[in-house]
Amino acid sequence: MIPPRTPVELHLPDLLADVLGHVVRHLDLHESAAGLLTALARWLPVRGLLFRRFDPERGHLETVAAAGTTVAGIGERTGLPTPRQSEVAAFLEVHRAATWHSRGETGLARSLAPESLVGPLAAIPLGAPPHVLGVAVLVGDLRVWEAVLQVLVEPLTAAMENDLRIRELMRLRERAEADRRALLDRLGRQDLGEAVVGKDAGLRDVMARVQQVAPTDAPALILGETGSGKEVVARAIHERSRRADGPFLRVNCGAIPSELVDSELFGHERGSFTGAIAQRKGWFERADGGTLFLDEVGELPAAAQVRLLRVLQDGTFERVGGGQVHTADVRIVAATHRDMTQLVKDGRFRQDLWYRISVFPLRLPTLRERPEDLPTLALHFAARAGVRLFGRPLIPTERDLAVLASWDWPGNVRELMAVIERAAILGDGDHLNVEVALGSALQRVATPGRSPDEDRGAIEEALRKCLGRIEGPFGAASALRVNPHTLRSRMRRLGIEWSRFRKR
Repeated sequence: MIPPRTPVELHLPDLLADVLGHVVRHLDLHESAAGLLTALARWLPVRGLLFRRFDPERGHLETVAAAGTTVAGIGERTGLPTPRQSEVAAFLEVHRAATWHSRGETGLARSLAPESLVGPLAAIPLGAPPHVLGVAVLVGDLRVWEAVLQVLVEPLTAAMENDLRIRELMRLRERAEADRRALLDRLGRQDLGEAVVGKDAGLRDVMARVQQVAPTDAPALILGETGSGKEVVARAIHERSRRADGPFLRVNCGAIPSELVDSELFGHERGSFTGAIAQRKGWFERADGGTLFLDEVGELPAAAQVRLLRVLQDGTFERVGGGQVHTADVRIVAATHRDMTQLVKDGRFRQDLWYRISVFPLRLPTLRERPEDLPTLALHFAARAGVRLFGRPLIPTERDLAVLASWDWPGNVRELMAVIERAAILGDGDHLNVEVALGSALQRVATPGRSPDEDRGAIEEALRKCLGRIEGPFGAASALRVNPHTLRSRMRRLGIEWSRFRKR
């Protein structure tokens, strides 16, 4: 004769629905424990609930969540040392849902609950033996309900797994934040975004245009010489946009081999070409919801220009070797030092793509065009280099600033940053040795206090000895130990014509 079903067994679907509702609603066990106890108490004589997790490092069970007045005093780290996890798993595999009276039970079963608990208890193993995650301890006389307790194994295990995932994500986040702080300490910076030095002076007009375009999703094109700070301005656009919490990814289009451009930008499917051993997301997918900075966009090959135009038009693309259409919500900020108008005329850059990316152009002035920013930039880079290299900031002197002001900076802000860092090293962290960092060419070509006539004489003497040659190992630039671009710039300023020194 089949025994009659209890009211609880008749309403198991309702019980499971209650329990699963709280498991799904709260991933953190601390938040879901009280709700789970309420759901269980509606159907079973349960007065308290403990979630206890195996801690393999400490070799014991720790209480990670508790609910009910009977367990109010149970702390997170309470509990007796437990046997090996495999032994407890074997015990629970036999019992599946073991019940006992805490005062009368000894041995392995007793170690599953904190010593301070008294009265009848039930233990539900969480996880599949031999890899049991932990135990859910229910306070109450549940000896006649073991069949019902069996049904609770899966939902309560899911609750423990959710909690473990949350804790692992928190650990990863804390580790990433620690790595980030360590990196910032090494760089001597407060954040990973570059400071826009000169935003109230030489870059005032540029930053005004940044403020205009940033809130929109319009593509922006930054034009400027190499080293003038195009990426800094691109980040400023991103940080002032609605996408500031999304990713900012930089792609140097000129550094990617032409045969790999499509794969890098749009991704590829496994087996789409030799070496494609796995599926790979491209830069567009990885920048979804954020900003993609296409540096040196003028270097893109023709085939990649066609696909980039499609993404800008309708936001869709296909991975290399795949037929599925993907979408990406990406804001494009491009940059180049090339003459894009000439590239379009020469047929090396698509005119329709040019119109797409140049909706809002921003021209970035060279460092030569904003000399008022030089002292502030020097102070910024000196402080940062000093902290990163020697643990304390450095400050340029008036002499240092005068020497720096006499240079033409063909490499712009990037060259200035390199010179300041080299000067910090040459000064052994006590001061900046700017003159040595720039080389003897500075004393011979542009020493502060020397008259233009004296500068002209030094340059003309070198040109005369080199027969008018500027570049190369036997050129005047090499003899003066100065960059050829800097020498040409100073010659134009002084009105020196190199051709008159050529041997007739």
